[in-house]
Amino acid sequence: MSTRLATGGRRIDRSRPLEFTFNGKRMQGYAGDTLASALLGAGQTLVGRSFKYHRPRGILASGAEEPNALVNLGQGADFEPNVRATTTELFDGLVARSQNHWPSLEYDIGTINDLLGPLLPAGFYYKTFLHPRAFWKHVYEPLIRRASGLGAAPSGQDPDRYEHYYAHCDVLVIGGGIAGLQAALAAGQAGAQVLLLEQSAIWGGRASADEEEIDGQPAQDWVTATVAKLENMKNVTLRLRCMGAGVYDHGFVVAHEDGLVAAGPNRSDLPRQRLWRIRSRQIITATGAIERPISFACNDVPGVMIASAVRDYVGNYAVSPGDRTVVATNNDDAYKTALALRQAGLEVPCIVDMRPTVGPIADVARTAGIRVKLGRGIAKVRGRTHVQGVALCAQAGEGAILEEVECDVVAMSGGWSPAVHLWSHCGGRLLWQEAQACFVPDPDGAPIGADGQPFVIASGAAAGMMSPDETLLSGHAAGKAAAHACGHKKRIRKAAKGHSMPQTAVSPTLRMPQGAQRSLRSKTFLDFQNDVKLTDIELAAQEGFRSVEHTKRYTTLGMATDQGKTSNINGLSSLSNAISVPIEDVGTTTFRPPYQPISMGSIGGEAKGTLFQPIRKTPLHSWLEDHGAHWEPVGGWRRPYAILCEGETVEEAVHREVTNTRNAVGLLDASTLGKLLVRGPDAGRFLDMLYTNTMSNIKPGRCRYGLM
Repeated sequence: MSTRLATGGRRIDRSRPLEFTFNGKRMQGYAGDTLASALLGAGQTLVGRSFKYHRPRGILASGAEEPNALVNLGQGADFEPNVRATTTELFDGLVARSQNHWPSLEYDIGTINDLLGPLLPAGFYYKTFLHPRAFWKHVYEPLIRRASGLGAAPSGQDPDRYEHYYAHCDVLVIGGGIAGLQAALAAGQAGAQVLLLEQSAIWGGRASADEEEIDGQPAQDWVTATVAKLENMKNVTLRLRCMGAGVYDHGFVVAHEDGLVAAGPNRSDLPRQRLWRIRSRQIITATGAIERPISFACNDVPGVMIASAVRDYVGNYAVSPGDRTVVATNNDDAYKTALALRQAGLEVPCIVDMRPTVGPIADVARTAGIRVKLGRGIAKVRGRTHVQGVALCAQAGEGAILEEVECDVVAMSGGWSPAVHLWSHCGGRLLWQEAQACFVPDPDGAPIGADGQPFVIASGAAAGMMSPDETLLSGHAAGKAAAHACGHKKRIRKAAKGHSMPQTAVSPTLRMPQGAQRSLRSKTFLDFQNDVKLTDIELAAQEGFRSVEHTKRYTTLGMATDQGKTSNINGLSSLSNAISVPIEDVGTTTFRPPYQPISMGSIGGEAKGTLFQPIRKTPLHSWLEDHGAHWEPVGGWRRPYAILCEGETVEEAVHREVTNTRNAVGLLDASTLGKLLVRGPDAGRFLDMLYTNTMSNIKPGRCRYGLM
């Protein structure tokens, strides 16, 4: 059972309680909470249903990578579907509802799909809805359309304001963790105009939650001091809650700023969201890394969470996802979660580490009273709507149960994958790094600008630098290089130094156990939102879909709203095993912007209502309007279809005007015809190159027909 801890919580203000509702139930959180942390603090662990099988879904992560906790936010005119609970800041009066179930979240008739799972494998729709042919229009298509989608579409007029904002800078730093802060500081000290964006509400990334040490002081103290320095530099601009959404050619970047004003009855005249269009000479991606899940049977049961997310909820929000947490890992980082839980007074029955040997971090865990089980794996998770326990097995075996451990949370960590999305948007190449078992940006394959020079630099964890010391050095080098590329070469200070503990190599295996039998693999989930299982990938490979892009489309792996942030590497690893090809040869799917979904309101900006398409007017427009013109749209103009006399219908006016034109004379204002405006001293010469006849000798005020 999740609950709020009595003490702690770096980000919450207990003096400011906030009321909200979830599925009509009144709950309480605190200022600084996300909707996800507030739900867990109120004991709500079931938050939705999966798309295909309608299986119970709980909160998996704590950031933009969350695939499960999507809610309908607001009501009436304020309604917004598919909002991530993990990135939604709690405000007083927030109204949220879960999605994809009927008649209720707890009792969903759609779970019949789960019972029919063996009949609904990957790609079943390509083979099923063929015969009889007449059924498609009247039976199959209506059923498919009714089942498609997650949240409901808004029906009312959106009362909020949205705007577009344009900016230019020398160096754009995307990501406000310690790498991004160090990069912005170095570039700013060199004299460059710097814009620093951070998608969350706080600076520093994971450094504070992980209790890192920088320059001999707590990481949060270094972050606070560095942000103060940047705020005092006139050539540096900082923006929180602003996500780098996409990187395009010629240093063009789209960013999405949210949280300018909360929705609801107390809204102000400020825009709710802002779409930034940025031109930058150099771009630094300091977007961090995303922790991977581990694949084991029933790993989708509510209560199975990403290890770093468990650490976040405990340390940042004083929320315990459960009383007893088993940690499952293939790397050292997950041990931090176990130690953080013990420090908070929570029970950790054991750490299940698939590696046969581990370095000094295991001794630290044992000293804290935590059992460390090496060479072990999770055969499967017990429980349906919440974790009740795990069955342990030998990692090298097929899943024979050796021991059962009671728990209500499983914190899993399959290692970290750099967030290479922005690097890849403009063609940046990737390399497989065996030591970290992940794809990292290739420094020699950076995106190239119009001048033939690289214009994107990856830094920190986004470049595969996972330790604090490497992260800071990488950020410093990136900031310096970007400023130098823009011609700014002032002397800058040395990079800050982080404290790093010796690490044991990450295991490249992302499956527990390594030789799991089919009965376990058929219950092992890779894509939690779309219900893509390990056996679905194997079936796709068996049926000839060996290309990663084909596998993605055949199984819908990575096509959920998180765009594969928690599923792609595990899916690539599974495909690699299925076709016996190294994962680096399997490759990755295409990374496309935006990095995470952005609202249609921010894309449209002020272009709605009467401003959706401003009307262009000819010099005669006002006269025609005063004389009863009936207008027809002609592109961005309005042309008089007829001028109505008193008591006339449109048809009568048309007949009168046609008759008058044939018998006497008519006048047509043809200035609404399409046109191109060509200006400048060489306008005539330019037109001579477009037309077969000469245009450059036309005198002012004259016109000429031409053949183009």
